[in-house]
Amino acid sequence: MSSQQIENVAIVGAGAMGAMYAAHFAAAGMPVTLVAGGERAQRLRRNGLTINGEPLRAEVFDAESPGAAEQATADLVIIAVKNSQLNAAIADVRPLVAAHTTFISVLNGLDSEARIAQKFDPDQVLLCVALAMDARREGNRVSYRQSGRLALGSATPGGQGQRLRELTCALDRAGLAWQAPEDMRHMMWWKFMVNVGVNQASALTRTPYGAFVPAGPCRELMESLMSEVVAVARAEEVELGRSDLDTWESVLSAQPAEGWTSMLQDVVAGRPSEVDIFAGRVVELGARHGIATPYNETALRVLRGLGYAVA
Repeated sequence: MSSQQIENVAIVGAGAMGAMYAAHFAAAGMPVTLVAGGERAQRLRRNGLTINGEPLRAEVFDAESPGAAEQATADLVIIAVKNSQLNAAIADVRPLVAAHTTFISVLNGLDSEARIAQKFDPDQVLLCVALAMDARREGNRVSYRQSGRLALGSATPGGQGQRLRELTCALDRAGLAWQAPEDMRHMMWWKFMVNVGVNQASALTRTPYGAFVPAGPCRELMESLMSEVVAVARAEEVELGRSDLDTWESVLSAQPAEGWTSMLQDVVAGRPSEVDIFAGRVVELGARHGIATPYNETALRVLRGLGYAVA
């Protein structure tokens, strides 16, 4: 069990979200380590990162570099890579993990925590959903206007209270907003519904958040993709209803109209997208439960056909 204040933070994934969180912890005076390997580590050391115009103060850790064995272990590990990079991220951060280390994952999808828990003590892994941030990275420059909030909870009911308290204290010190919903499974499915809807619709139509606020084809596509999540969630014994759609409406209206979803950023940059863990997962669950998922099947085929799925 964790029994000490969180001081040292390791972040795997120096993209827009990872860098944004790193900047918050560094500004609070907490030592931050960016975990990377090979050329990525060299590039981070050489070029550094700027967050909203300010240089990021962080060490870079490469498990293969000389002296890596002497690196202090981390109190908190934040996984902020893409799902396709999760296995490599787990391997890269392993030397920094001790029994007291707490993990959170800000990855999209429904399964990253379970995959991390397979490699470490499940008690070390808290459930986490990242909400309402608008960070964006271009080259070594990251910008954001709102850092959003983290929804946090226990994966092992009754067994992680101390870890959760230590984590929320660290987030308070770093000026990062958080909430602790009673039903984290419901919260994770709500975020999955949102991602399947707006992320995929924005990637398919190449449009920012503002396109999904008024009635019209973009909004209709988003809602159709989301409706299929509602159907498969019910088959998985998770109820998503009108209040969940209303919650998303309030979040969407608060997003910058010109802001881009992470999936739109990936597609425009020519990077693989997360269509397999969004549409792919909906289609898989639909087949399992005998539920038609034509919108997500189309999204999967189009984005795969254009080369935006993970190879």
